[in-house]
Amino acid sequence: MSGGITRKELFHGMLSKLRQAAGGSLAVPVPERLLRPPGARLPDADYLAACTGCEACLPVCPPGALFMASAGEDPTRRVAVLSPERKPCYLCTELPCIAACGPEALRPVAGPAAVRIGLAQVDPLTCRTFRGEACDLCVRICPFPELAIRLVNGRPIVAQQHCTGCGLCVMACPEHPKAVQVVPERDLIPGLRLPLVAPGSARRFERR
Repeated sequence: MSGGITRKELFHGMLSKLRQAAGGSLAVPVPERLLRPPGARLPDADYLAACTGCEACLPVCPPGALFMASAGEDPTRRVAVLSPERKPCYLCTELPCIAACGPEALRPVAGPAAVRIGLAQVDPLTCRTFRGEACDLCVRICPFPELAIRLVNGRPIVAQQHCTGCGLCVMACPEHPKAVQVVPERDLIPGLRLPLVAPGSARRFERR
């Protein structure tokens, strides 16, 4: 209809007003998901019992990815964690954080490829490749491209048997909120490495 407003124009007009009201951004902050360091004992109760909060692993982490956070219900007790939203694990060849752990809350592993921090999951509702746009940043930054993650028909697919959960793909993702997140190893079914909680559940982003 001549001179009328299309649905697209109406939508963009409403979006512009909402952005102005929100201070120029509609981004909804995603709660932080805290992961255990490489080599962390499983089940998680064993890691929490073994970690003394000595912080010996923090200064030896070259990228400074590890930090301390509250553990369980006791806010005064803190354990070493990492968060891909802050800084991912770069899977150092020597894994110095494990070597520095006197209480052995972090146990030796065969090498970076054997680290199991968690499992990356791609959200098809957010990932631009599912909208028909080209993007391969998560594959290019992965320490084990074409093994832990690869493009299938232009879309990233994660292989749960090889993904270390380092979070480098989270850092590389250009979407806001991120189209890829890491499910902590403690929230995966042992052996199968499938999430205990369905994607989209509030517990996925629980700060623990």
